[in-house]
Amino acid sequence: MFLSLKWTFNNQGGKKKSPAWEQVEEYLIKLEGEAGTLTLVVLDGADVGPDMLQVRAENGNYMLTLGEETDDDYRVRFYWDQSRPNDKLLILGDYWSGQQLTKDFELVVRVFKEFFDTGNVSGDILN
Repeated sequence: MFLSLKWTFNNQGGKKKSPAWEQVEEYLIKLEGEAGTLTLVVLDGADVGPDMLQVRAENGNYMLTLGEETDDDYRVRFYWDQSRPNDKLLILGDYWSGQQLTKDFELVVRVFKEFFDTGNVSGDILN
């Protein structure tokens, strides 16, 4: 599986084809506590299935999304935690439910590692 890494934070952006895990982790660590995005895109994926994982970050809140092609549509899976308040929080100019966000940066890293290794993320985490 060939991946592309894309990022925007600290008034900078960029992309890198075929990153090693250590490079992905390095950019994740740079994003921690900052405002911005980090995206992994599958470059050679199947016609159906996951093709993009993104985290949006601001004020210590992280929103994880996984985009995937289906047979007849495009679906986005989100992190969802019903135990969190349903307050609306601002992430990069848009308001999101607090239930769609996590403050657990270690979870963000685990999700990216799973996607990097397998090309997917468990439905228990992103549904």
